[in-house]
Amino acid sequence: MKSSKILLGLGLFSILGALFLLMAGAFTEKLPTQNEAEKQNLQGLETLVLQRETKLGLREFTGTVIADQKASLSAQLTAKVAESLVDPGDTVTFGDVLMRLESDDLDARVMQTEQGLSSAQAQLNAARKEYQRVSELVDKKLLPQSEYDRVESQLKTASANFKQTQAAVKEAETTFGFSIITAPFDGVITSRAINQGDTASPGMLLVSLYNPKTLQLEVNISESLINHVKIGSQLNYQLPTFNLSGVGEVLEIVPAADTTSRSFLVKLAVEETDQIYPGVYGKITVTSDNRSVLILPQEALYQVGQLDYVKVVENGRIQTRLVQLAYGNEVRKGLKAGDTVILNPLQQK
Repeated sequence: MKSSKILLGLGLFSILGALFLLMAGAFTEKLPTQNEAEKQNLQGLETLVLQRETKLGLREFTGTVIADQKASLSAQLTAKVAESLVDPGDTVTFGDVLMRLESDDLDARVMQTEQGLSSAQAQLNAARKEYQRVSELVDKKLLPQSEYDRVESQLKTASANFKQTQAAVKEAETTFGFSIITAPFDGVITSRAINQGDTASPGMLLVSLYNPKTLQLEVNISESLINHVKIGSQLNYQLPTFNLSGVGEVLEIVPAADTTSRSFLVKLAVEETDQIYPGVYGKITVTSDNRSVLILPQEALYQVGQLDYVKVVENGRIQTRLVQLAYGNEVRKGLKAGDTVILNPLQQK
């Protein structure tokens, strides 16, 4: 009886021990550790060891398209707008009438001064005849010298009055001309600040226009690189908004540096096209001295949102790194020479 209890206890103990070992995984296939799994995953991966390379230095600068020939036409007198003949976007040629101001009183003033000029001309003609007649009589001793002095004075007065009236006519005609606003050159209307029926006053903006054949890209170039740019230099430019690019000639370099930004203002010619307008964003590249750079192949890069990431192999383990890149996938932060990056990381298992 006693021995049977002992055997029963041993059996139960054996069963409990077997259950414990089963729960501990003694009877299941052992899984590899994390390091062993990572080492196994490295097999068959396509990787690349980054190395520095010598590259021609390129600096990018941003700028704005401007029109070298532009004009803002203002009123020279106070008058109502009688007629507005252009709208923004219209193309005009030199001498085209853009706007007319009311000019009835100006026209009347021109007629009045012209009539005054006719009267002054008649007085001058009469004074010349009188001077000629008296001069002949004085020469014949038929009239005293005082008569000659009198007619000479009258002639001078009539001549001065005629010249003064001529000036008045010219002034009236010039003022009348201010009522007709014409295009100073071939161009495109950019704005019209006043409408028909509005009252213009001296100095008030009426119309703005620019010449599309004189468009330039205006850029501030760093003082440290201005020696790489000369008048006549050819620089590559881009206009990202319109997906346009080209090579432009440097037309002007302002010979004074901006003390705040330590840069020089440079104006670059752009190819004539109907697709671009003043104010458009642009950029240029300027070459500098050769430098050692680290370039990340595009195949090693992937994005999460707007951030750039790579996967690198370090000490036999795969790590994810955030990187900062410049133009041409030039590495700024996150990687160094000798790092091993995984190519096509999202396609690797």
